[in-house]
Amino acid sequence: MADLGEKIAQVEGLVDKRLKIGSLRFTYTSLVGAFALIGTIVGSLYGGFLMYQKVEGIANLDLGAISSQMAKTSSEVLRIEEHANAIKIELKKDMTDLRNSQWNLESKVDGKLQSVDTKLTNYDTKLDRFEIKVEKTKTDMEKRIQESLDNPLAN
Repeated sequence: MADLGEKIAQVEGLVDKRLKIGSLRFTYTSLVGAFALIGTIVGSLYGGFLMYQKVEGIANLDLGAISSQMAKTSSEVLRIEEHANAIKIELKKDMTDLRNSQWNLESKVDGKLQSVDTKLTNYDTKLDRFEIKVEKTKTDMEKRIQESLDNPLAN
């Protein structure tokens, strides 16, 4: 196994080593810098090409078709809004009719309850009068019976 110090020395020595390509001499650092520069230039060109495609795509849009579609959608929205308003008016009318029907029903029920209450009151009054008559008849009968029992001639 190689000594760690030797390996580190070899890696540090790469900075000073020169590489010959054709008749040109380069260091490893200058090659990495050149590769970065070339990559940046190629990436910028590719990004510019994509931007150009996007701009061309936007320029080729049919604005008339989009505008007509928006107008069609707008008219459909207005039609739906009118329909919703008509439904709303009908619902309000139905609610009013239901309220009126409820009030009429409550009025009829109140009238019937008052009629029943009046009849019950009349029956109660008649029952009271009847009880008074029964009590008076009872008292009169007891009085006559007592008079008949007290009368010495009745024997």
